[in-house]
Amino acid sequence: MSIGTVLKLFVLALIVFAVAFGLRRTFLWDVAPVSWDQDPQSLWALGAAFLLRSLENIAAVVAGLALIVAGAMRLTCSCESAPDHVGARRPIAPGQGSNGELIVRRSVGAEAHAQPMS
Repeated sequence: MSIGTVLKLFVLALIVFAVAFGLRRTFLWDVAPVSWDQDPQSLWALGAAFLLRSLENIAAVVAGLALIVAGAMRLTCSCESAPDHVGARRPIAPGQGSNGELIVRRSVGAEAHAQPMS
């Protein structure tokens, strides 16, 4: 799966969320999906408001997960495809200085001294 596919899923989830939110706010603005008060509400309006609110919640979760997955894919792809010449250094072998000179370690007593070899 590519980042483009995940971003398409993100946009589709946002569209579903916007349509469900718009329909619920436009046509069922006075209906609560779960009604605790004693006002009588039609059963179809209550069911429709509950369905649209469920679609909103599912679309919001899918959009959030798609955004997280796309971000993670972006980070892993950028780490793997970093060019080798940018900030890369030649590894230093044991016994070699940072500028490539050979270093001989001689132990004198309890301490070791590093001296460049000529």
